[in-house]
Amino acid sequence: MKTKILLLFIAFFIILSCQERKETKNKLPELKKEHKAQTKNTIPEQDTITIEYLNKHNSYDYETKLRNGYDLEFKYFRENKNSSIEMCLNLKKGNTLIDTLNIMGYGAPHKNLGYVGADYNNYFAFVNSFGSGNPHEFRLIEKSTGKTIKSGFIVDSFKKPEFLLYTKGYDSLMLYDMEKKKDNYIEDLAKSKEIDLMVSELSDGLKIKKVTAKYVVIEIENHENKIITKKYNR
Repeated sequence: MKTKILLLFIAFFIILSCQERKETKNKLPELKKEHKAQTKNTIPEQDTITIEYLNKHNSYDYETKLRNGYDLEFKYFRENKNSSIEMCLNLKKGNTLIDTLNIMGYGAPHKNLGYVGADYNNYFAFVNSFGSGNPHEFRLIEKSTGKTIKSGFIVDSFKKPEFLLYTKGYDSLMLYDMEKKKDNYIEDLAKSKEIDLMVSELSDGLKIKKVTAKYVVIEIENHENKIITKKYNR
């Protein structure tokens, strides 16, 4: 009797297993179809960025007009149809190209590519910034030729008369007089008693306040928030 019951139980289990396999088999095409649809939705599309898209959604962040009819031309371009998209800044006067100032991949921040840090009559400071905590690199460029006159880290500018306060490297504080085309050495930052700022902090702490025929007044705000003024001969 026990044997008969056991055989009946085994037969019932086999029938139940067969039914479950049949149902699973019938559902398999639907499961595959659903999985395929989900997979299709999670695969990112190929890069569809175009120059037209970038011009619309990622236009240049900074001023492009310069004094005396000069300007910066910002544009996206490809060298050829198989090349990656790049961006550049050109120095121009009207339709005349004077120089290409910089070229980078389209994904770089525009402050890396460059911008106008100070605009003078015949020159401008072309600045590249690479993140907070870093000093701002610059080139003082002659507009008519694209030639670099000075370079270093920009600190401050003054327009009438035209002066540029900058550092040559990380030690020498310099003052360039564009009227006289003369570079004035101010002091060694490492030995200064009044200036206790790092080079990356100078653009916030040093300002040209006044210029006369004989001297330049620079205002210094140190780490103790004390305001100090110093005169330097032109």
